[in-house]
Amino acid sequence: MAAIPYLLGFQPRESIVALVFQANRLITSVRFPIEMGDAPGQLARRIATIDRQFPDADWILAGYSSDRERAVTVIERMSTVIGPTRVLESVYANDGRFWSLSCTVPDCCPPQGRLIDFERSPVAARAVLAGMQVLDSRSDLDASIRPPRGWLGRAAMQRIEDARASIRGMELNEIEQSFTGLVQQGLDNPEAVDPTQAAQMAVMAFYPSARDQALRLLSRPHAQRHVELWRAVAKMTPRDSQPPVLGLLGLAAWVNGDGALQVVCIERAEKVAPHHPLIALLGEINAAAAPPCLWDDLRADLFGEES
Repeated sequence: MAAIPYLLGFQPRESIVALVFQANRLITSVRFPIEMGDAPGQLARRIATIDRQFPDADWILAGYSSDRERAVTVIERMSTVIGPTRVLESVYANDGRFWSLSCTVPDCCPPQGRLIDFERSPVAARAVLAGMQVLDSRSDLDASIRPPRGWLGRAAMQRIEDARASIRGMELNEIEQSFTGLVQQGLDNPEAVDPTQAAQMAVMAFYPSARDQALRLLSRPHAQRHVELWRAVAKMTPRDSQPPVLGLLGLAAWVNGDGALQVVCIERAEKVAPHHPLIALLGEINAAAAPPCLWDDLRADLFGEES
């Protein structure tokens, strides 16, 4: 229970969180909006997609809601679809406490619930040391990649126009080389990326062959750096120019195990460019609950031995 907010990147509310395990190892964590329980068919299809990916997996289900009855009802529906013998544990959580839905021993699970003690939890301590953070809500996660507005937005759009003008006469290989240089420089120090560089990267990211250069550099051990870089670029990029940046950020988030940020990138980009190839790929990855380790195979397929 202490780990779940760190796995998502934010404190869940009105949600059902599923932790999927194989051989006692956490493979993936998935958040379901609690209102999905009002559409049993959609909920069953979503679970079936995950189940096809991990047919022998065990599950832990945690329901977060101010309405206990509603959360318990959704958990019961999910347990029926998954198969009760494969649900290791199910819990209800609210206001910093949780209740097991399977344990009835008062000394273990008292009627008033058990406190989720983040301060003393060794799991939370390890998460903090690993650089993981917990935002107060999912809306805060969305705000972390919100494009500039007002006069800042107008200034960002002008920088985009200037960047387009500056690369208009460049050959494609020059664009690729320049983009690769900017990405490598940004990965060295994401905080040092300035608005002009961000605009150049956002414009060059519209070229598929340039984006490939960034994907070649993306690996699981260094995925956090890519997340930091593309998040910084996204925050300096106007809304209409964000989709390829959000695609690169979403892929980096997935490879880094940050599914919540991945979904936020998808949702924001779909409002502007729903058919962008990177966003479509992210959607397929999310629908299948594909584990980050799959990137090793995808990267090899995309770039062959060069990866």
